Amino acid sequence: MSDALSDLRCAYLAGEEVTTERLVPDAGSVSVRTGFGDTVAGRVRGGEARIAAVPVGTHAVELRSARGELLAEELISVSTAPGDDPIVAFATSFEAAAVPSTLRWLQRLRCTVVQIYDWMQSYSLPLGPPGEYRDRLGRTIDRDALETLIAGIRSLGAVAQAYAPICAADPGSHPDWGLHRNDGRPESLGDLLEIMDPGSAAWQADWLGHYGHAADVLGFAGFHLDTYGHPRAPVDGRGEPVRIEEGYRAFVRAVRAARPRDVLSFNQVNGVPAGFEPPPPPAFRYTEVWPPNDRWRHLEGLMARSAGGADRRGDTLAIYPPVWDGDRGSGLRTVVLSEAIATALGIGALIWGDDSGALRHPYYVDHERLRPEEAETALAWHRFGLRCRDLFRGGEDTSWYELGDENAAVTVRSRPSASPEPTGGTLFVRVVQHSRAIAVSLIDLSGSSSGSWFEPTEPGACRSAEVSALVAKPERWTAHAAVLGRQAGRFTPVEMGVASHREGQAITCRVPLVDGWTVVRFLNKEG
Repeated sequence: MSDALSDLRCAYLAGEEVTTERLVPDAGSVSVRTGFGDTVAGRVRGGEARIAAVPVGTHAVELRSARGELLAEELISVSTAPGDDPIVAFATSFEAAAVPSTLRWLQRLRCTVVQIYDWMQSYSLPLGPPGEYRDRLGRTIDRDALETLIAGIRSLGAVAQAYAPICAADPGSHPDWGLHRNDGRPESLGDLLEIMDPGSAAWQADWLGHYGHAADVLGFAGFHLDTYGHPRAPVDGRGEPVRIEEGYRAFVRAVRAARPRDVLSFNQVNGVPAGFEPPPPPAFRYTEVWPPNDRWRHLEGLMARSAGGADRRGDTLAIYPPVWDGDRGSGLRTVVLSEAIATALGIGALIWGDDSGALRHPYYVDHERLRPEEAETALAWHRFGLRCRDLFRGGEDTSWYELGDENAAVTVRSRPSASPEPTGGTLFVRVVQHSRAIAVSLIDLSGSSSGSWFEPTEPGACRSAEVSALVAKPERWTAHAAVLGRQAGRFTPVEMGVASHREGQAITCRVPLVDGWTVVRFLNKEG
């Protein structure tokens, strides 16, 4: 397919006109198609395409010939503010030779926020000198390459977000602001860094001065505020307990006040502190996943505890599947399934980034480099998820009282049996009801013995499923399915019938599972 839409940015703001100039001679029409099947028509004129009034969400831009043939397609994200409902990736290679390929991969991922990891010269003095310098672990960083990478991310329409540990200082640099253990020794991460009191106004001012200056010089447009997940019971220099959660709140407030336009995220490691209010917009909630949350079925509860009942749109999980030591195909399947499950749960996932990279370890430099064929598989799953993600954000999740309930309005019949939670040996099904649509995600987990993102997964055995839905007026509904592995994952019409239901009649369709993930979309034609 043509790369005629390759100049489309990954991210746009609401009200902004979407334009592209690299059209093929046969281009006849251009349009945006939403996850709900709505179409926004644009215009093609003089070798340029323009589309106005594109709604918020993740959409496919389609370029067609005068005969209606699809010539090119690309995905874009439209938000009310930078960082809203982000598609997050990472970057951590800062050599000149790595920048072009890293930017190509980030562009193909269609990411809207990129976390730039471990770019600092030191924790207390992050901005390195021009040219090359070494970080605290001895890694060489080329500042020119770093700045080129940040500028390239900006050209994609994405936000370059600086990894920024909010409690980390070089050992011995700030003894008056540090936290202590109950035996009197400084709180630290080995001999690498010491942990400061985030509630200290002096530390906040020092941090903002150094990190804010570095962001302005290098071109960052946000910060990922990392916490390391501890300390849990710190004391001050007098041995008095410190309320670390209150310190986190004070630090986040200070950063937002000083940097009102930066896109912020705060790392609630394994959901701690539970129910922590994320930074005010532009921002998103971010939770790093660790055992005992080592099963896919734990992810929903972990995110719920992290949010504490707050609005969860834009919530993102950072997942590091350590599954690459054995068969690579089984390892890759665990990784793509982890992102797919998060998408069906209405959550974003940080897994991909750098140059064909996949996270496997919290030190992002130690990531897995995908082989070319593995990268294509990862992209197929990732982009399929982007195409469908809006269907599982908003609406009402009815999975837990539909599947298996004899009074259910939505039923799924399959082998293996359908489950409302992602457990091994099942077809994981998620049902979300919207005002004029019903979305049903079908993810085959029959190849997983334990349902764990910590273990490799074999290909599943589910080949098809029958999906039925009780609706008020069956004649007003249509059915479409996006099947991973067919038609590039695009939604296409499927044959729909009418089946008996204890309350009358239900619409029903049978859909295939080819590579392990299918999404059914029932639409009310009359809105």
